[in-house]
Parts: sequence; C-alpha cells; structure tokens
Amino acid sequence: MKKTSILILGSNGFIGSHLVDHFLNSGLTVSGCDVTDSINPAIAFYKLNTQSSALENIFNVQRFDYCINAAGNGNLNQSISDPEFDFNTNTQFTFQILEKLRVFSPECKYLHISSAAVYGNPQSLPVAENSIINPISPYGWHKYLSELLCKEYYTLYGIRSAIIRPFSVYGPGLKKQIFWDVFEKIKSNQSEIELWGTGEETRDFIYIDDLCAAIHLIINNSSMSGDIFNVSSGNMTTIADAVNLLLYKMKTSVNVQFNGKVRAGNPDKWQADIKKINALGFLPSVNFEQGISKVAEWLMKQ
Repeated sequence: MKKTSILILGSNGFIGSHLVDHFLNSGLTVSGCDVTDSINPAIAFYKLNTQSSALENIFNVQRFDYCINAAGNGNLNQSISDPEFDFNTNTQFTFQILEKLRVFSPECKYLHISSAAVYGNPQSLPVAENSIINPISPYGWHKYLSELLCKEYYTLYGIRSAIIRPFSVYGPGLKKQIFWDVFEKIKSNQSEIELWGTGEETRDFIYIDDLCAAIHLIINNSSMSGDIFNVSSGNMTTIADAVNLLLYKMKTSVNVQFNGKVRAGNPDKWQADIKKINALGFLPSVNFEQGISKVAEWLMKQ
C-alpha cells in the first residue's frame, strides 16, 4: 500500500522541523521545502528560490497527498517595521502555493497555518472561530488575507484546505518570543531584566508536540472544505506567571521588571475556545508546567 505523502513548506523552521519529525515518526513519506539548505537528511528536500519557478517545478513533477504551509514570516514586530516583507511571505506566497496547486496538483489537500493574531484583542474570552476578526498588526491582517485566499480557491476551484489558528506555540528550538527573550537577557548575567507590558497580559500556550498532533488529526478527520480550527490548550496564563515558572525551572533567580508599555500589535489577553478541534479528538497531552520543564532543559544546553 502506498504511504501517504506530505510536503512541508518551511521545513527548516520551528514548526516545520517538528512537523517533519512528527510525520516521519508516524510512517508517512515526508518531503521538505525551504529557502535554506536541508537540516534533515531523512527527507526529500527542495530548496526554494523565491526569484524562480521553484514551486512550479515541485508540484509539476511530484504528487503529494497533503501540503502544509509552515513557511512565512512569524515575527509580528517585523511585520510592523516591514509590512511589505510580511505581505510577500505570508500572503503573496500563499497565493503562489494555491495557484500552483490549482494548475499542477488540484488533488493535493492544503493545510494552512494562520494565527490567532487575526482576532486582535477579542471582545470576550474564550475566543471562538466565529468571533469577530479584528487584527491589530500587519501580521494579523496578512494572515487573515491568506485565509481568504484559501476560501477563494476552495470555493472557485475546489482546492481542498483546512486552516488552523495557533495561539502561543512554544517548545525546544524556538529562538524568539518571550522565553528566548528571557534566556538571552539572563545569559548576559544581568541581575535584573526588563520586559514589555505589565506581566498581567495573558496567553494561551500550546506545546509544539500538541500542535503537530492537532494538525495530524485535522488532515485525517476534517472535511478539508475550508474549515477553520483554533489550536491551543484552552487555558489562560499570565506572562508574569509564565516567566516566573521558566526561571524556577532553570533554577535562576533574577529580578523581573515589567515596563508597563504596550508593544504595538501585541494583544492584551488571549484564551482559545477549542471545542471544534476537541470534536475531532484533540486533547493536549503536555501541560504547561511539563512543557516549560522541557523548554528550560533545552535552554540550559544552549
């Protein structure tokens, strides 16, 4: 029997590399694609040159059952300083993928990784998939535009797709965002570190292995008819509590000061309604303390 084949775009990135490992361990035939050289010799790999017809060459020659887009800019702050770059990597690139699928591989199902950033600051919590869309950053807007492209290509051309809106994904290997920021500051032997905000902002954290498991469930069990799924733990944690737990797990004692300033484009409070993904059989397997222990262990080896 032919094994299910899957192409992961952005296979060298944080989410992409974990997806490669997850699907290899699940017995699928995995291929990767990125703008940098392959980091995993166990997979077929296509190096993407954004100035060429590389996507056409991939989909015109190779047939995949699924394509997962884990590529694009994931830096919200960079989207504010360079919105053109963010649009090109998060929206324009999505259009290119869908168009090449339409022309060369319309039977391939597409899973799009969007973001909870499309919600901005929700009017109420937990926020569900049918809540008001109100981005507060170019990143959020461009992710939303990419979702609309998925719906366009399903409605007009029958390209089957599913969209996920991850909340705050974390785990070993993530060299950005709050936990890496804290690590970089304590690494410089500072006795006191300053962080943005008040510390009372909340996030809904999801461990990377649980995100991979949720994606696997979606491609196996959803209709792939443009459905949207929140993917997170469904639990709300303050930034102050998250940072203090990390420091405790790292056996590090520093004075943390929050500057009280709001960073442009960053939401105040997040908590996901995950009933829809629960209905497919998803239950997070790594609680926040367990996940932070794994992150702390990884950071201390850096």
